Amino acid sequence: MLKNRIIPILTFNGLGLVKTKGFKNPRMVGNPVQTARVFNSRGVDELIFLDIYATKQSRKINLSLVKEVIKECYMPVSIGGGIQTIDQINDLLKIGADKVVIKSKALTDKKFLKEAINFFGSQCICISVDVLFVNNNYLIYNDLGLKISLEEFITEMSLINAGELLVNSVNNDGVMNGFDIDLINKVEQMTTIPVIAAGGGGEPEHYSTLFNKTKINAVASSSIFHFTQYTPLDIKNELKKFNFPVRT
Repeated sequence: MLKNRIIPILTFNGLGLVKTKGFKNPRMVGNPVQTARVFNSRGVDELIFLDIYATKQSRKINLSLVKEVIKECYMPVSIGGGIQTIDQINDLLKIGADKVVIKSKALTDKKFLKEAINFFGSQCICISVDVLFVNNNYLIYNDLGLKISLEEFITEMSLINAGELLVNSVNNDGVMNGFDIDLINKVEQMTTIPVIAAGGGGEPEHYSTLFNKTKINAVASSSIFHFTQYTPLDIKNELKKFNFPVRT
């Protein structure tokens, strides 16, 4: 039986780990290598490491640092941030990344995405889908000045055959008041691509509600692990109450 995955997200600003609220006001929260070591000791299912300012600052992700993070992990690791070329994907996979997470390039260069999927396989390519709810519409959040509807983008990713979608609610980011259930269900109705839900988890009950009201089998979180006493094991124990299969 397919296990439900609890995935910590580490967001990096080029110097250290940060956590945003509504994708703004980044707050320093720690050292990436030390934090990866802690999550490894807790036996998490996967880890996502995102350099959230690499594209904005027109720089490549720090391969030496990423390699140190991966060395601490005995679980699958997905890496994202500033990915622009096939060679960059190859470099990340060579140092031990299991998947890459692509955001900005997915908005501007579908030809590149097709090439990456054909070359590495769809299982290696996760698309970051940051979604802003505004004026009763879901739009793709970006810093490029592009106005793209959620429906348009998900349709494009489905046609390209992306391997996975990391769907993050910008409105719920860092708020810890619960997930946007409507958003996740909306995406799932549009595509057969596996979805990782993110944005809003603040207590274990938020996760059981998410899994009970959607069909997902993966969730990614950050704030709950930085700012509360809860660990991934607490979330798994909550899910087990409802007979959701988890790795323990």
